Amino acid sequence: MGTFGYMAHEYASSGKLTDRSDVFSFGVVLLELVTGRRPVEASQNESLVEWARPLIASAIETGDFLELADPRLEKRYVEREMFRMADTAAACVRHSANKRPGMVQVLRALDTDGDMPDINNGVKVGQSTIFEANSDLQKFQMLALGGDVTAE
Repeated sequence: MGTFGYMAHEYASSGKLTDRSDVFSFGVVLLELVTGRRPVEASQNESLVEWARPLIASAIETGDFLELADPRLEKRYVEREMFRMADTAAACVRHSANKRPGMVQVLRALDTDGDMPDINNGVKVGQSTIFEANSDLQKFQMLALGGDVTAE
């Protein structure tokens, strides 16, 4: 609860946890598994979620996961499973909480052997509402990333 990098934007601004903020956090864990990166690294100026968003959209569209996948995997993964994890992670970390799937949908998407159920609820990857961070959240992010909060 409240760990930067796993924290949904709406929780950071309201302080209220919901089942959809848990879904966001789970999506970050999926991204960690797919990319091999931490949610926040001191050497980066953005969170894993922000770094991964455009790469997920591109990978899902093209089927090429090279830029997104953990390089330590050395391209040794089942593409269908990589697609399933990336698509599910993208749905989980949407800016808009009400556009995120419920955990039951997430479980079904990851647990099914056949065709993947629609985890996207009709929203294409990269087309959810853009979240405009308020100044308090931006300051919190800068503190978490080790930046200077006085510079704006």
